[in-house]
This record gives sequence, C-alpha cells and structure tokens, in this order.
Amino acid sequence: MRPLPLAVALTLCSAAPLAATAAEPAAAGSVVDLADRLKAGLRARQPDEFAFLDEVAARVRAGELPGTLVDSTFVWALKRQRKYPYPAFERALRIQAGRIGVEL
Repeated sequence: MRPLPLAVALTLCSAAPLAATAAEPAAAGSVVDLADRLKAGLRARQPDEFAFLDEVAARVRAGELPGTLVDSTFVWALKRQRKYPYPAFERALRIQAGRIGVEL
C-alpha cells in the first residue's frame, strides 16, 4: 500500500516546476490575452467595440485602469447578459472607471 502514495508524491513534485514554468510566459503576455479574451468573451462585433476593448487593454497595460476592475466587470457582464454581454460591459466599465477618475 505504500508505493501508491510515493508514486503520487513523485508525480506531484515533478509536475510542479513544469506548471510554474508554463505560467510565466502567460503572465508576460497577459495584456494581449486580455484584449483577445474581452473581444471573444463579450462577443464584440463592430469596429468601435473592438477599438474600445483595445483602449481598455492599453489602459490596463499603462497602469491607468486596474485589471481587477476590468476582470470583475467582465464576469459581471457575462452573468448579466449571456447572449450579447458587450453593451452591459461597456456601460458598467465606463461608470466604474469614472468613479476612480479614468474617462473612457
């Protein structure tokens, strides 16, 4: 009965460095991934929608807009309007950003 826990421990120990290494490149490109995630998740369709989401990603990259605010608004919009969440996201993000002094 002891080989099973030992095998599990060895598997977990050997997989941990791989998981940490795999996470590092994703963090470096997280702003690009943010723009892509917003466009796909919010089902953006129009050029002005794509431009707004690019601006949001640029503001996050510049540190003017907190990424946590964008993420929480994204999740809220998805829960509120599943079919086409973009309008709810844009309205809510403009309001939330205005409250912290960032005009979008």
